[in-house]
Amino acid sequence: MAELRARAEEPRGPPSVPASTGPVPLTRSSFTKFLSEHQRVVVDVWAAWCGPCRQLSPIVDELSREYAPDVSFAKVNADEEGAIAGQFGVEGIPTLLFFERGRLVDRVVGALPKAMLKQQVDRIFRLKGTGAAPEEVA
Repeated sequence: MAELRARAEEPRGPPSVPASTGPVPLTRSSFTKFLSEHQRVVVDVWAAWCGPCRQLSPIVDELSREYAPDVSFAKVNADEEGAIAGQFGVEGIPTLLFFERGRLVDRVVGALPKAMLKQQVDRIFRLKGTGAAPEEVA
């Protein structure tokens, strides 16, 4: 009986998902914590009805695996989490928001090809290629 009560009192919410397994779905309640736990984050703001979002989704999935653990990827459904989209001035989707140490540092709007997105990730986070460590500054 005590075990059942203890389980009932456990906090409820989405299970913790390691960022290396793919993009992590975020909500208003998990967004800030995720940003604080990961140094470099790319957030895909999307919607189910958006054709370009559906084109971009598998690319984001691939990039999340290729850049792990150096860059973490997450997804925010703009229809369900409009407050997050509004907070960062998202006016068109898909939008990729780039965060470093919890601060928004850049964004990309539209469904770009994978090669172009890799260039953006490398440039924004100063990486030397897929999954590479940050460049050393002399």
